[in-house]
Amino acid sequence: MQIRVYDEGAARDCLFVLGWGNRCRHQNVQWLVDQLATAYRVHAVELPIHITDYRREWVGPVQEYASDLGRFDLLGHSAGGLTAAHLDADGIGNRVYLSPWWDSDFPVPGPVLDALASLPITKPFIPVDTLDADAIGDLATAQQLADAPSSVSPAFLRTVFRAQRSLPPARDAAAAFCSLTDTVVDPRAVGERLPADRIRLYDGGHELFSSSGREQTVKTVLDALQHGPGAL
Repeated sequence: MQIRVYDEGAARDCLFVLGWGNRCRHQNVQWLVDQLATAYRVHAVELPIHITDYRREWVGPVQEYASDLGRFDLLGHSAGGLTAAHLDADGIGNRVYLSPWWDSDFPVPGPVLDALASLPITKPFIPVDTLDADAIGDLATAQQLADAPSSVSPAFLRTVFRAQRSLPPARDAAAAFCSLTDTVVDPRAVGERLPADRIRLYDGGHELFSSSGREQTVKTVLDALQHGPGAL
């Protein structure tokens, strides 16, 4: 896990947990970090890609880092939204989730996926073919697409399913942004966890920050981070 700090002199802290395969070097991730840095000292977390235990490899290290931050607001995208939803720290203020990976809509029957996930294999060999420009967003760069994970292991699927099925209740200070046309995660899971007045829809792909409508939505993201769901 890598954590990069962007400090332009803001007094408030934002812990930003990036999605699966997102890296700070990606142009569109940096665009969002730059927007956040107008109001926050940004702590951007790059999650490891191939894991076998979400608590040990995602939630635990982020929780440990967060314990030293004091008061902060929390932003999580996709797998970062799954990780962030499991965080429990006294210093967390407002929570904003961008297309959180709270469930998947794989074109494979559930029993088949469960059977795959039960295999005692940690090597990635199951192909992932949904992370293309049409799915990610129309501003996705060649580098983003080249860096996207191309396969997963049964152990990875197993631990992600466990993370999704053991999500704690949504907090009152949580809001989410998602697209109903998301083909990477299942947006229905957002509606099942949060009331409609704490959800803001946008037009675009899985990554808000890689979609051309981002300029019209990013201010609302910042407002929700700074002031809570009432800002939606």
